[in-house]
Amino acid sequence: MGEGVEFIITKTFHPVQQKLPTTQEGNFYAILFYMLNYRIKKSSKAKRVSIRIDQNRQVTLTMPALFPEYLAKQFIDQKQAWIEEKLATIPNNIYTQEHYKQHKEKARRIISARVQDWAQIMGLSYNQLSIRHTNTRWGSCSSKRNLNFSYKLIFLDSELMDYVIIHELSHLVEMNHSKRFWNIVSTYCPDYHDHRARLRNYEK
Repeated sequence: MGEGVEFIITKTFHPVQQKLPTTQEGNFYAILFYMLNYRIKKSSKAKRVSIRIDQNRQVTLTMPALFPEYLAKQFIDQKQAWIEEKLATIPNNIYTQEHYKQHKEKARRIISARVQDWAQIMGLSYNQLSIRHTNTRWGSCSSKRNLNFSYKLIFLDSELMDYVIIHELSHLVEMNHSKRFWNIVSTYCPDYHDHRARLRNYEK
């Protein structure tokens, strides 16, 4: 790795529970795993290894040009407690526009694949699928059969993500929350009551 080259190390911090705004579907909560991208920079001007954390929660490690990559990873592991302590003093809003840009394509791949799988199982077809940076909803279904999902779904447990997907696909049949709608949901997600409760229990 030459002078001026940057690379990324991704680490997961301890999970945190956060309540999201109430929607028509009820109260939802997100498990926030701090999957931080550590920006690693090599610099001929650097005489020692240093870590900087900005107000967007971006952690940057700067190291001398000849400093080995594996030692940078070890340094991060050694400083993880200090990093977590510093991050705790910064407002907890990891769902920034930058965070969305970093994870949007990954979210599109994961969510699109799961939606396609469940649509096939449920014998349903949809028009377009969009991944968005939403603040109030996990997903939505329009009368034009377009599905929209928050990229934040990928930070939930897989069974909770599946529940949200099944929920929105069921709206392709019933654009309401009638008994028939919930019967459709329960056919493909028998434990949906438990999943909804789990989402509610993710409040701090």
